[in-house]
Amino acid sequence: MKKTFILSVLCFLLLGTTQAQNSVQEVREKAAQRLKNISKEERDAYNKRFNSRQVNINPNIPLSANTNSEKSAKAVSLPQNIWYPGEWEEVEAIVVTWPYNAVSLDNPNWYASPIVEGLAELYSYGAGGWVSQGYGPYVGVLDTVSEYYPVFMNLIDAIQEGSQVWINLWAPEDTVAIKNFMARKGKPLTNYRFIISSGNSFWYRDCGPICFYYGDQDSVAMMDFEYYPGRALDDYLPIHISEQMGLPNYITTIEWEGGNCLIDGAGFLATSDAIYSANADRYGQITWDGVNTSTLNYTSKNPVSKQALRDSLTHLMDLRKISVLPALKYDGGTGHIDLYADMWDENSFVFSAFPEACSNWVDYKTAAKNIDTLCSYVSIHNDNYKKRYIPFPKKNNGSDFTTQTDYNNNYTRTYSNHTFVNDIIVQPVFSNVVNGEPSAQWDKDAMAELRKAYPGYRIFPIDVRSFDGLGGAIHCITKQIPADNPIRILHHAITGDANSYNKNVPITATITNRSGIASATCYWRLENEDTWQTVVLTANGDEFSGVINLEDVSYYDGVRIQYYISATSNNGKTITKPMTAPEGYYNFFIGQVGIDDANSNENFGSFFPNPSNGLANLEISTNQPTTYDVAIVNAMGQVVHTSVVNVEGTILYQIDTQKLKSGVYTVVFSNKENRIARQLVIY
Repeated sequence: MKKTFILSVLCFLLLGTTQAQNSVQEVREKAAQRLKNISKEERDAYNKRFNSRQVNINPNIPLSANTNSEKSAKAVSLPQNIWYPGEWEEVEAIVVTWPYNAVSLDNPNWYASPIVEGLAELYSYGAGGWVSQGYGPYVGVLDTVSEYYPVFMNLIDAIQEGSQVWINLWAPEDTVAIKNFMARKGKPLTNYRFIISSGNSFWYRDCGPICFYYGDQDSVAMMDFEYYPGRALDDYLPIHISEQMGLPNYITTIEWEGGNCLIDGAGFLATSDAIYSANADRYGQITWDGVNTSTLNYTSKNPVSKQALRDSLTHLMDLRKISVLPALKYDGGTGHIDLYADMWDENSFVFSAFPEACSNWVDYKTAAKNIDTLCSYVSIHNDNYKKRYIPFPKKNNGSDFTTQTDYNNNYTRTYSNHTFVNDIIVQPVFSNVVNGEPSAQWDKDAMAELRKAYPGYRIFPIDVRSFDGLGGAIHCITKQIPADNPIRILHHAITGDANSYNKNVPITATITNRSGIASATCYWRLENEDTWQTVVLTANGDEFSGVINLEDVSYYDGVRIQYYISATSNNGKTITKPMTAPEGYYNFFIGQVGIDDANSNENFGSFFPNPSNGLANLEISTNQPTTYDVAIVNAMGQVVHTSVVNVEGTILYQIDTQKLKSGVYTVVFSNKENRIARQLVIY
């Protein structure tokens, strides 16, 4: 059976006596003191060696001559009625680990690369680089000195604002140390649990379980995919979560990482073809008999064909559709989809768009094709997925990346690699965070765009420049545990120009809970109004429907309607969709988005040239000083840019169309008295 590791008898004997415990503590203290004083060069070398995203097959450890009994992934006996939630849905907890340094138990000057419980490869570091010192027992030392620990400290503090945080530690005695350390840093633990499980590194998105609901009670369980061969301790994490937290765990021999899994919460999976190469070889996980190092070996596994992998994932996740996309070539080595793609709900993707300066990169073209492919599929609501874009990070000086090699070797930055924690997004940024905001102006500008793409979310930025070049950030070191007693709302969101509905806009949703739904309501308002109107949704089984009636509402054509759905279960739980409502909401235009005449004091021309591929100009004249809010809206009704324009006399309002993608846009000028819309075509 997978992950049947025998604990080291030597390790137990050492830890089973007071003398041994004192020895371990002495080693930890000596190692901790030494780690405070090592050079930056040595620390960087350690981090790159022991915290890389991927592990190469170790030539010193043989492949088992005998193939272990294989269990087909399709043979896993699954419970009934399974469904995998999207990451934007409600969570009970987020799993993280605290970073560790591992050192030899016999010589605290030697670094250790843990292999299995109680045994590591040992290395010394000097002027000549790394020198192997063979195998031996090791101890883990909490990292409170490197550039990594502030990321985890701030991450844990941010998570507990929105949910419980489950903190993995290698040893029970470290629980007190972490609580004391966080308190000293002014970030005391208040909403947490500890998991005790030895580890290899901190990439818990990849080794952690992929959770799902099952049965009539929507119970939570875990699907435990096999992690990289060579990280047996991390691979064991889901089993320890199962044992310590009481969650059922379903084990499969499919090798796959959580960072390569993007689910729409309704049976659609996007992943990359990195899963094919991971399952094409014969190397499984490392095992050991706990006594002789000669018994270390990789278990032998049978290669899995592409079709068998697709069939297995479809079975294990009850998928209606799977998309296996070409992996990015220069993303730090993982090929994971979470470096550039995300979802806001079951209708919409959010993508990091490479800037035009990167248009000659291989990955620029690959990502663009992958985005087109994803948006060509239809959602559970039988409509094409919509898309939004968020910015691409820059270098420290605010300039764009110039070469693919420079980006891949030294940066691999992305804003997509964040984590949802209910109504919070824990967000990677790339400058010092001061008073809750990044300090670099280009980073601040990006946060403004992120808030538009994820309306209503509280964004907690964390400076992750210490992760530069590793190929991951916040998303890669966190794993969601779904909430108990979920209220599931599937809603075909109305966005864009809804003039085909005239003044009656139908709202429909599929809403379920294990106790049944007591009530469901749609809340709506005209933009910029304070009061929400209500529409009680009528039930027909799990289907709920109602109508936003605008017959008696006075509005300008092109005005936006903002709305959200709220549902309460029979057992007293209430959830909204979007999760962040009422601060976050869906919005659409009603009526014909066209030209409205301003009063006699103002005159608006039309854009010229139109179509445009440079500066588009619009003449505005007024007899008195006037201020307008300006919104540039794409064909899907998404606001892609906002600004304010002050008009006195005659001005020439300009838009640099090269900063926008090709398409048809509506530019809306509005204030309390007027609303004027002009169409602009960009080619």
